[in-house]
Amino acid sequence: MALPIGTVLDGKFKIVQILGEGGMGTVYKVEQIGTPPGTPPYYYAVKELLISPNTSEEDRKAAIDRFNKEIALLRGLKHPRIAALMLPFQERGNYYFVMEFVPGRSLEKILETSRGPLPEEQVIRWMVQVCEALTYIHTRNPPIILRDLKPGNIMVAQDDEVQLIDFGIARRFDPNKRTNTENLGTISYASPEHLGSITMPGQRRSAQNPGKLVQTDARSDIYSLGATMYHLLTNYEPDPIQTPPQGSVLAKNPRLKTVQLGNKVICPVEQVIIKAMQQDPAQRFQSAEAMRVALIQCLPQVAAPSTVQIPALSPNSTIIVPTAIGVGGGGIICPKCGFQNRPGAKFCKRDGQPLVQGATIAPPQIRAQPVRSGIQARPVQSPSIKARPVQSQPIKARPVQSNGSVPARTVQPIRARPVTTPAATDPMVAYRAGLQALAQKNYVEAIRQFKLSQSQGASAYDSLYNLGRAYRQYGQSVRETNQTLFTENMKHAAEYFEEALRIKSDAMDARFQLGMCYRDLALYPLALAAFKKAQATAPDDPAVYYQLGLVTSEQGLTSEAVGYFKRGLEINPDHALILVALGRIYMDMKNQLPAAITSLRNATQIDPALWEAWYELGRAHMREKEWNYALSALRRAQQVNPRSASIYSAMATCFSNLKKKSDARQMVNEALLRDPKNAEAIRLQKQL
Repeated sequence: MALPIGTVLDGKFKIVQILGEGGMGTVYKVEQIGTPPGTPPYYYAVKELLISPNTSEEDRKAAIDRFNKEIALLRGLKHPRIAALMLPFQERGNYYFVMEFVPGRSLEKILETSRGPLPEEQVIRWMVQVCEALTYIHTRNPPIILRDLKPGNIMVAQDDEVQLIDFGIARRFDPNKRTNTENLGTISYASPEHLGSITMPGQRRSAQNPGKLVQTDARSDIYSLGATMYHLLTNYEPDPIQTPPQGSVLAKNPRLKTVQLGNKVICPVEQVIIKAMQQDPAQRFQSAEAMRVALIQCLPQVAAPSTVQIPALSPNSTIIVPTAIGVGGGGIICPKCGFQNRPGAKFCKRDGQPLVQGATIAPPQIRAQPVRSGIQARPVQSPSIKARPVQSQPIKARPVQSNGSVPARTVQPIRARPVTTPAATDPMVAYRAGLQALAQKNYVEAIRQFKLSQSQGASAYDSLYNLGRAYRQYGQSVRETNQTLFTENMKHAAEYFEEALRIKSDAMDARFQLGMCYRDLALYPLALAAFKKAQATAPDDPAVYYQLGLVTSEQGLTSEAVGYFKRGLEINPDHALILVALGRIYMDMKNQLPAAITSLRNATQIDPALWEAWYELGRAHMREKEWNYALSALRRAQQVNPRSASIYSAMATCFSNLKKKSDARQMVNEALLRDPKNAEAIRLQKQL
């Protein structure tokens, strides 16, 4: 029975909430007593082992032993995705240990609330983080096997960061054991090894056929992770000890991403699940890191398809996952618009799309060759690449000088062997080359390769969509240096996205990109129409409301813009870019400066590395003539982005109003050094 709320444990932990109850005890949320006045409360989780008086001595000893083993395991683990152990203690005859409190909800609770499959991309990103934690425990010496990985033991915080909880039946791997001492775990997610043996596919376990004795190892957690993904993406519990048949996951969730390979339509994430849930451990992913790589490659627009073997289906069976993009020194690439954000960014600066850390990092930039005019957006009608004809003379037989007794043998001319090139027969070669060039920002080559793949019969939608992406990103790259080229290429991008939507009218990504092209071209009615159609397709995507707010704001429709931004914040209250955009609008509205400051301050707390939030907060304080507060915010903006002339000119204004002319002149000089045409700095220079 759980202890009452308000009970104090170990003299310093007051119970404030019951987080979970089970047959062997309870987990409490506790507040540390005695924190200094004015400081926020410190919360921990306390796990209790409750032993009934009716428990046999043998069972009591086994429970205590398992509890102490969990403490011993956790004591040596230090990883951001694993709740840390603080301290164990005993009280009232019961056993306890204090852990780091993980705010948020378990995936089990999220699944219950959703009453349907969870979004594919979000699930993949969560599972990538789980793989990071598994890699850590699996590479301990000796390895630690979790053995009870399931949705209820995976916590998701408000920032979508994942942590593993409950190491109650985890064990250290012992290579000398043939089978487990205890076969524990939740059966729906348990691998065949959890039962102590595995049988051949199609065979049932029985007294006559007990199977091959095995123990759980790291690959057992791989099976459980695949089963967890199955549940999250279908809202069906996986069948115990069974590999999902081909097509069964997609049948339960037809919205999963598919790719076309020849005449086959294949679901990459389904194939990853099937591989993870193979009956034979040797046929699964052999490490959590290998599964993490495969999952990252299933994310939208990471790269072109490639093949990975799944031996269990048939000797020649393959699954389709994308090849990974290399890692370089650049920033994080937005999966929607392709914009290269600063390292560590949480949201795309251009479209507000949430970014995944470490998944799509741009390699070092390869500059496109200079182009003197806009690239024409019409498909290139080019024949397949043919082998170069080989000019070769037939080889004649050398005359034999003989006395006539042996006649010379006739030698047949050797003909040139025809040369073939992969690109002549496989359009995916050019398609992959286009994606690689696009990732490397070699836009001219990307466009050439996508047109070539299109002419050779690649998927019409994919070719058109990626041509649009290439033109748009190329246009963005020259926006500040060549306005004419920017405009021409943005028009070509819009044409290709329109053509792609004629083939696939419900394609959210193409619709979103088209809306951004129209907005970049200041074609606001067309942009608004595109984003409203995107809204109908994805009514819960905050990035769409962010764009709708920007479009209406740029048209001067302030009340509509505020409405769109507020709707986006209802979906994601921590969307820093929406908070900044809303703060800008409030600054220009009567009697709304306090609301602007609140919105902008919230943005800085959510993403302290977003310099625009600090800059706009400084500007808002300047409107209130709070010069010292403004300077403090502007200095934070300067630390993040020391290259912006606007920050220095704003700081110069603050120093000028504080009668610090020497500092003001220095800031003016810094601003003009970065932008000789900065109007605010020029005005202040004349005054000073």
